[in-house]
Amino acid sequence: MTLTTTAQHKPAAAPLAFDTTDAGFVGDPYPRYTELRESPDLHRSRDGLWVLTRHADVLTALRDPRLSSNPRHVDPSRERRGAASLLGDLDIQLMLTADAPDHTRLRRLANKAFTPRAVEALRPRVTELVDAMLDEAAAHGEVDLMAAIAEPLPVMVICELLGVPAADWDQFKPWSTAIGRVLDAEADPETMNEAVPAVMGFVQYFAGLIEERRSDPRADLLSALIAAGDEGDKLSERELFAMIILLFIAGHETTTNLLGNGTLALLRHRGQLDALRADPSLAVAATEELLRYDAPVQITARTATEALEINGLSLDAGEGIICGLAAANRDPRHVDEPDELRLERGRPTHLAFGNGMHHCLGAPLARLEGQVVFDRLARRFPAMELADERPPYRDHFVLRGLVSLTVALGDDAGTQAPA
Repeated sequence: MTLTTTAQHKPAAAPLAFDTTDAGFVGDPYPRYTELRESPDLHRSRDGLWVLTRHADVLTALRDPRLSSNPRHVDPSRERRGAASLLGDLDIQLMLTADAPDHTRLRRLANKAFTPRAVEALRPRVTELVDAMLDEAAAHGEVDLMAAIAEPLPVMVICELLGVPAADWDQFKPWSTAIGRVLDAEADPETMNEAVPAVMGFVQYFAGLIEERRSDPRADLLSALIAAGDEGDKLSERELFAMIILLFIAGHETTTNLLGNGTLALLRHRGQLDALRADPSLAVAATEELLRYDAPVQITARTATEALEINGLSLDAGEGIICGLAAANRDPRHVDEPDELRLERGRPTHLAFGNGMHHCLGAPLARLEGQVVFDRLARRFPAMELADERPPYRDHFVLRGLVSLTVALGDDAGTQAPA
């Protein structure tokens, strides 16, 4: 069995790297993705990983069990960096990087406590939280939507899911942000060092809350994770901590970026924003299209666990590839006119949540938050417009998101959105 690409690629004579120091690339990486995707050659990133950018190729790689996200498979000559290696040094194994059969067991246990039905039951509460934030925003003529909604909402929702008391919510955002920054493969030592106390903060806080829930279970996700079992097989203490941390780092930063990137895309495509305002039922399809158009997670990496062949290109065990999720989402072989934002496409056409065994566990929750926020914003603030035409982006590469998104809400900002 071999992994093959859709074109007869050959190794590039010179690497065409992702240059994350290039302001133009950070502001709009999609022209570079197009260049890579349409090149007759395969290219390497600056750290030597082969880059896949076509939808069919990326999908095949994500589904191939011989390509692992576990850093233990990385060639020892390459430096291990990022969240996986950090948590591995602290002896905390993320499901995000686990291989089968460990991943299969962890996923089965987590799925019991994190089902789409359980997430859908949160819709009224998420809507209540969003409306309260919009009420606060309406008191100001101009507001940064990242600080007002996109950043706090995912943390609030995860905290509510886990049963964290509201008085403690504020301490989780900086912890989650610090760990999320090391998802970048190019995270520097200072960034890595800042994440260590954040991990320990999670562990110390939840150690106490876990003990409380063991003696007094409640109707929350933490109690469900503690109780989750399959024929006597339960999450170990370290696996439980890892699951909690994963919920925050995967469900906070990524959803924050979905809300920010999606709102910016709507404000730059007024016709699409008007269509959403006129037809609230479009919110589901709109969220899928916004995920495709500007994915909050741009890439994911995989390492060969054995020798593979990619169109004649030999991959040795320990050699890595980059799966360009955002590049694949705009592949014209898969989506018609992919650089156009069309909310009515009506079905998921993207790899924003990955695929295969590591498909995002929290995808239903991210979708729910996107649907509520995009719908309520569109109807509550019909005259909303950008106050800053070039909002700044964070210096992340793996996670693409805005530092701020300042908007003018308009004269009719106080009008309550219909229920």
